[in-house]
Amino acid sequence: MKVILSGLHADACESTIIDSFTPYFHITQVDMIREGSPDSPWAVLHIADSYEHAWAACNSLRGVFHRGKRLSVYIPTHQPDIYHEFAPHERLDIA
Repeated sequence: MKVILSGLHADACESTIIDSFTPYFHITQVDMIREGSPDSPWAVLHIADSYEHAWAACNSLRGVFHRGKRLSVYIPTHQPDIYHEFAPHERLDIA
């Protein structure tokens, strides 16, 4: 599963992102995207978490500021490798 992270500084690198976001995601790979605006790169985090876990982590990180810049974390809509913690027949009550 992939998660997009933006709002980074120019000195951001794969290892610092892995170290910083390990408490929230099980990161397997980080792809840095520096084209377009090298002063404000973004990253694609490849994670080994369920959709439900990723959704909760993204919601907890939404609006967080890092060194004066607001981080943006979201899950792209179309992904081939999403799995769920719940079986298809289970009922999920959101209250």
